[in-house]
Amino acid sequence: MTRPGTPAVRIGVAAVVATVGIVAAVLVDQRVVSALIGAAAAAFALWTVGSLRPEHPTLARRGAGVVVASILLFGIPAVAVLTPSGIVGAEQESSDERIEPGDLSAALKRALDRADEVAPNGAESILQIEIDGDRETLYVLDQRTGMQVYTYRSGENGWYAPTSARTSQRTVFGRSDLARLDLNGVRDRVVSAWERVGSSDPSSPESAKAPSVKIEPRSADGRVVARFVGGGFPIESDTSGNLADTVDAASIDRFLDVASRVMTAAGLEPDAKVLYRIEFRSLDEAASRHGRFESGFELYFDGGPISSIAVDVGSFPVVRKATTTDEPDGFSLTGLTGATMASVRDDLARRRLVPAYDRDAIGAKIGVARNDDHPGRVPVTIQMVVGPSSTEVAGVYSTRGRFLRDGTD
Repeated sequence: MTRPGTPAVRIGVAAVVATVGIVAAVLVDQRVVSALIGAAAAAFALWTVGSLRPEHPTLARRGAGVVVASILLFGIPAVAVLTPSGIVGAEQESSDERIEPGDLSAALKRALDRADEVAPNGAESILQIEIDGDRETLYVLDQRTGMQVYTYRSGENGWYAPTSARTSQRTVFGRSDLARLDLNGVRDRVVSAWERVGSSDPSSPESAKAPSVKIEPRSADGRVVARFVGGGFPIESDTSGNLADTVDAASIDRFLDVASRVMTAAGLEPDAKVLYRIEFRSLDEAASRHGRFESGFELYFDGGPISSIAVDVGSFPVVRKATTTDEPDGFSLTGLTGATMASVRDDLARRRLVPAYDRDAIGAKIGVARNDDHPGRVPVTIQMVVGPSSTEVAGVYSTRGRFLRDGTD
């Protein structure tokens, strides 16, 4: 069999193949494939260099040295750069303690321990932790430099080498804040909440059984929450494991009960005439944004210490303080009921022959309609839109559920 190329070319090819093969064999996760790649690379290098012995025995010996040198000088450094940090430790740990992708509490502990490795006292200076199946992602603020340190692990591999970048974020949390957070227990209650309201992601129904979770301070108010994703809508937990009591915030017949609880928690009397407007949007993705952009509701106040309370379904309320302290002169939740809101929806759908599959696509406002906005005491009405934007129908009703006119003005 003819072997093409000069001896120097053959030695060079053997060195490259052996070096690349060793690197590839180390990086491949599957052991069988890794062994085959390593064996093939070694066999090719031996065969190529060995073929020089009959005619060039000295070059053959030198060629073997070149191959070894190439592996030592280029292969091993490449492996050190490209492999996850701590890979040997991870393999050793997996033999003693199997990593279960569904064990969120164990994953959280691994992330907290890793935080202390990537920055001094890093477990008390965390920007974000995300757990998604067998992948854990961690962002830590290095208090010495103001840099964000990023690292992650996936599957049975260890943690990858951390990288740093400048960040403007300074709100952090730590291990001490999460001491009472049992992620596995919270996960089970989140799944039960989704099942209760019949909400799951139709494209991936199994994701509601094994949700991902992200722990971080909210941008709206800096509150540290664990946000579970996998059902039809995200659900938040606080750092003590308490779920947000707002899973009914996008239900037309129950959101007013949530509104009453939210006002009470904020120090406001539901019966007090402090409301200026209420906006609502149902969970249906086709729902009109006549009410608000996100599913849930928002309360706007006429004077007093609070300007608004926004409640996304499944999330803790976001309370915005007022900049003025004018005396309120609005309406109250008294007389407004979920039964009335549901009857308005049913009447509007019946009047305009809305198909059953569109009747839960709802946007609504409660307050003074635009055409009623004139000096003096004016009526508070329910302005509702049913159906998707392409075929939506709208009507104005009294707060007792009596039809007044078409449209929303």
